[in-house]
Amino acid sequence: MTSIVLRRRISVPAILAFALLTAGCATPGIGGAAAPSPSPTPSETLSPTTQPEPSATPDSTTPPISSPAPSLSTSDLLDACLVAVRDGNAPASEQLDRSTVESGSARSALRPDGLWYVVVPVTDPTVDAPLEYACLLNADMTVDASWGRIAPDADDFDQWSTATEPADGL
Repeated sequence: MTSIVLRRRISVPAILAFALLTAGCATPGIGGAAAPSPSPTPSETLSPTTQPEPSATPDSTTPPISSPAPSLSTSDLLDACLVAVRDGNAPASEQLDRSTVESGSARSALRPDGLWYVVVPVTDPTVDAPLEYACLLNADMTVDASWGRIAPDADDFDQWSTATEPADGL
């Protein structure tokens, strides 16, 4: 055999064995004895209802898994909400123009359904009731829904931010 063919016959199994070892598919050890596995970290401990999933050992260059939705600031969410409320809605745009938007009192939360909920109090000098504008935004800050309303007597932020608002919405 030529030396090139001999090198290929030796290097291919060696590379394959190395790849299987690093991927966790081969059992290292001498004489078939398995190497002891490291003890699980608290984040790897499974609850009784969770089924284990096979996974490869992450390598140090693998970026961490990100959350489904990036963290967005209340200010950015509020800006996107108010732009959407004004867009093509002359009455809302006129009301916001004459009103004081209390940006410092805006609140936002990421709901379990993946939508961002943002609400801001608004003071309109022509209305004798407290008002608020609210939006449900997607992770890319597009508006799913927006509305203005008289603020309810009982604060319902927790209901809206947890997606447990009444079926009739407002």
